[in-house]
Amino acid sequence: MADDLHSPFETMGATALSEQPINLPLDQDDIDSRAWITMYDSLNSSLTSERSWRWSWWSYWSVLAEFFLPRRYLWTISPNRMARGSPINGAIIDSTGAMAVRTCAAGLWSGLTSASRPWFKLSVALPWVKIDAEGLAWIEDTEQRIYTVLAQSNFYDIMAQAFQDVVVFGTAPVYWYFDPETIVRYFLPCAGEYFLTSGARLTVDGFKREFTLTVKQIVEQFGVENCPTDVRSLWMEGGGALNKEMVVCHCIEPNYPVAARDGKSEKIRFVPGVFPWREVYWMKGIPGVRPLSKNGLRKKQFAAARWATTSNEAYGRSPCMDALGDNKQVQQETRRKAEFIEKGVRPPMGANTELKNEPSSILPGNITYTSTDGGKKGFWPLFEPNPAWLQGLTADIDKVNARINQCLFVDVFMAISRMEGVQPRNELELTKRDLERLQELGPFITKFESEFADPIIEGVVDILEARHMLLPKPDSLKNVPLNVSYQSIMRMAQKSSKAIGMKDFFQTMGGLSSAAKAAGVPDPLRTVNLDASARTFAEVTDFPTHLLYTDDQVEQHDKIRQQELAKSKAVPDAMAGVNAAKTLAQTPLPNGQSGLSALIGGGG
Repeated sequence: MADDLHSPFETMGATALSEQPINLPLDQDDIDSRAWITMYDSLNSSLTSERSWRWSWWSYWSVLAEFFLPRRYLWTISPNRMARGSPINGAIIDSTGAMAVRTCAAGLWSGLTSASRPWFKLSVALPWVKIDAEGLAWIEDTEQRIYTVLAQSNFYDIMAQAFQDVVVFGTAPVYWYFDPETIVRYFLPCAGEYFLTSGARLTVDGFKREFTLTVKQIVEQFGVENCPTDVRSLWMEGGGALNKEMVVCHCIEPNYPVAARDGKSEKIRFVPGVFPWREVYWMKGIPGVRPLSKNGLRKKQFAAARWATTSNEAYGRSPCMDALGDNKQVQQETRRKAEFIEKGVRPPMGANTELKNEPSSILPGNITYTSTDGGKKGFWPLFEPNPAWLQGLTADIDKVNARINQCLFVDVFMAISRMEGVQPRNELELTKRDLERLQELGPFITKFESEFADPIIEGVVDILEARHMLLPKPDSLKNVPLNVSYQSIMRMAQKSSKAIGMKDFFQTMGGLSSAAKAAGVPDPLRTVNLDASARTFAEVTDFPTHLLYTDDQVEQHDKIRQQELAKSKAVPDAMAGVNAAKTLAQTPLPNGQSGLSALIGGGG
């Protein structure tokens, strides 16, 4: 049984299997069976209710999967399905929709969570709080540790698939655990496996899942001592029994007290109330005397990406829902186009009655003997297609496919390679065009950052803090909240537009400054705060902050520079006095004295 801080599946792997006991009693000890039976009844009742609420989405997902992404949907969670490798995309004749999903998901992946460039930045949530150099160094070090953890985990692989799910089904839940090898590991259930509920903040606060695992996987994940008798028996049998599948249920939800279904017993807390969240794994249909695992969580260890929502809906709506009608139409028209071509090259044939029961063929090289008495055709096609019909059908298919691509933002992500008409004249115009297109994705990007990316980053920080994998926080950051800002494709375009505008401004001001100096008029650069401009330009171009001097360092450098300047001025003044004295000493007067002696002695 898991304790309240660690779960046995955090160390699952070959090592966990090798450490399982050889002999184990098949009977189980009765451990708090009353509490578990109460919790088991509550969980199953919740699942039944949530299955009913999910039914309309579940049936809609089946249609979306059929025409866009068949491999990411399960109609029923049934174990031991031996036909799971059968073809599943028979409804897709024209693959434009599937390729548009791939383009849209890849564009979102590279624009929002790219593995090859920074996509988030840590900063202080209170802008009026000034952080010293040590605090800035801690923030940058923590940021790099988060990037390192994400890069060595399976996060980017999971996100590549998650964006396809959210584009097609509108929803993609991801949950995670600590992993001793990669620090964190992420899991993404497919449509049909999960159930979601929303809280009063209208964000997803409940996650349940039904999925299949083999006996070996169950033992590896939870330990044989936590398994029910049926699983223990198959584990002890070994051999082919280890590959038998069983349905496992999983729940993460707020840790509210649970009431018995009889309505008479008092409520219980299956997990101590100090934990805001609870997590439970159990075998479906096998209540037994204990769950596979129970765990108390201090933070929510899952997040759900949703494209768009209405009211308190837990599931999201997707752009593929907009393109579904077009995709159905293009599949039908593509079939008709193939039928049209087939009728042109292999038309149905007519023949005189005397050919009945006689050999006939339309294959190349074959001969069909017919009578042409009276000038009649003996063997002729019954259908002669008009080429103009094919052109019209092809043109309509192209129009429908263009609508599918537009619904899935292909024109946004392929803006440069598919640009038509007058090309942009400069970098600023190109950036403005991209920004204009990206405005369509603004609502989803904002929702993705707040509902999904924030919990992901916070989850990594929590794991690193719990395992003491962060540097000690400096005094300047204690009790100071941190903020995560994202560098999404839209915000990149906004920053790029701002940076290009500033660059043009600097170039213009440089030219005006040179012209003013040549004309002997006041320099217009005196109206610009160059220090503030430099810091703002560094910010919009993501220049590393550790390469910039702090305000205190700049002030110290200015003082040193002023002192050196004062010294350099003092030396020429002293040398000027010496040279003047030397000149007076070498200047003769009529009375025979030098100018210097006359000045000092006052003579003549």
